[in-house]
Amino acid sequence: MLYGCGKESPRKNFVARVNDTYLTREQLAEMIDTNSAGNFYRSEVIRNWINKELLYQAALKEGILKEDKFQKLLEDSKKELAASMLLQKYYEDEKLNYEPGDVENFYNRHKSDFLRFYDSYYLNEIVFSDEDKAIQFRSTLMESDWDKALNIFKNDSSIVKIRTRGIYYNYEIHPVTIFRIVSGLYPGEISTVINDEPGMFTVVQEIDKYEKGAIPPFDVIKDQVKDRFIAKKKEDLIANYIKDLYSNNDIEVRN
Repeated sequence: MLYGCGKESPRKNFVARVNDTYLTREQLAEMIDTNSAGNFYRSEVIRNWINKELLYQAALKEGILKEDKFQKLLEDSKKELAASMLLQKYYEDEKLNYEPGDVENFYNRHKSDFLRFYDSYYLNEIVFSDEDKAIQFRSTLMESDWDKALNIFKNDSSIVKIRTRGIYYNYEIHPVTIFRIVSGLYPGEISTVINDEPGMFTVVQEIDKYEKGAIPPFDVIKDQVKDRFIAKKKEDLIANYIKDLYSNNDIEVRN
């Protein structure tokens, strides 16, 4: 959408140009968060814009936009995009109303949908860039619990990553060093400080393990259940909306 609009932009305030088409600073700001984006990422965005503009202008010269095949694809794309935007607007206008208990009821009615296809681990994990801090955190965790330990270290600048009460298939746990240690833990057990890569020190607490074919309790996977529940509600909304469209339009199908 940015390709053609640059031609009317002021030529003094731009960050890139391909012939008579300009990428302005305002357009770049819409594409990325220029306050937080590093120079490398910013350069990549600009280079991608240049590449696309070069190809677009070459396609113009070759007459691609006038070909019947392109026009058909364009028309089909317009319909798909319009339909997608219509449904998005419909979702926003038609709020999903449900009670918290509805999600758990959905889980109870569809438990078999949530069985684990592989061995899974219910974990807490924290990664530090400072080994001493990782050791201190582990000691604190041994004497209290995960939430209390996190609260004590919440402002620690050496924390690289935190994952709280997450459930993961075995293949989602990496690197392999972490997986080997996790697979050997018992529920409730806390790992030693793991130096799995240079400058990274990890502590893992295994809350529970679920073997292939098991169905985790609702509290363990309630976020996943909620996502599935909302997706189903949206499917029902679409079905009812399209049903109304059928009723309010003149439709004919011939053999």
